[in-house]
Amino acid sequence: EEGKYITYSIATMSCVLGYVQDKLDFHDWKEYPQFKSKDGLGRVATLSLFLGLVISFHVVFLLQIWMHKYNYVEFSFLRSNLAEERIVLLTQWIIYMIMLCLFHLAEFFVTAFFNPTVLTADSFVINHSKAYTIAVTVSWLEFWTRFLICPYLNSVQISVIGVLLTCLAQFIRSLAMKTCGESFNHFIQPNKKENHILVTNGIYQYFRHPSYVGFFYWAIGTQLLLCNPLSTMLFSCASWMFFSKRIPYEEETLYKHFEKEYKDYAKSSWMGIPFIKGYRPIMNKTK
Repeated sequence: EEGKYITYSIATMSCVLGYVQDKLDFHDWKEYPQFKSKDGLGRVATLSLFLGLVISFHVVFLLQIWMHKYNYVEFSFLRSNLAEERIVLLTQWIIYMIMLCLFHLAEFFVTAFFNPTVLTADSFVINHSKAYTIAVTVSWLEFWTRFLICPYLNSVQISVIGVLLTCLAQFIRSLAMKTCGESFNHFIQPNKKENHILVTNGIYQYFRHPSYVGFFYWAIGTQLLLCNPLSTMLFSCASWMFFSKRIPYEEETLYKHFEKEYKDYAKSSWMGIPFIKGYRPIMNKTK
């Protein structure tokens, strides 16, 4: 009976996550021309509106909490129903949601400004992957479980570190996308485009893959912000495993595109993510 219950629970969760991912991919809107593909303006408008509404709601809520805290305005629901620990957790959640939405908006707008030829609704990276959806959902479940059951398991100091790390990581990633310009793409390009150049200036002087460095530490920072111990470890391991496979594969394509130029660049730049080794080309040995 217990085995059947676990199997049923896993199947149910899989169906729910599949349903959510289908909605993020606009699978039910295929008959409408502007929603049929990732190039449709309908998708762009809908995602922009959604992110804007989420940010607006949380900004207003954050202002209410601060006004209540400093006795400018008194809100009865904050006074009577919520302990101080839960108000602190709510503040962390609100800041997290604002930063999450800003991340997705930044992905789109930085691409729009500096690499407009590849701009689509997918540039928001909201429908990144099913794995991303699962990871975010797990982190939310962990946070709200703590909120309801053990709100005292929290640390404002760790949360502040998370905010700072998330902001720094966001800056690094957005700067990398700006510096790379038309050579940046959210997807690895197996074939070299005409306008694809090897970028080695700006932040690329120091980090070989600064956009990945930014995303890696941004993911960890968001979980520190929420003070999610399990999700912090999960995000760290999952992000590391993802980039440990993606980076060598991408570098293999870059070696093919730029050969010696990339080999020299790889020697003078830092990976930025601990314990990840780049692609090592096989050298032909002469007898």
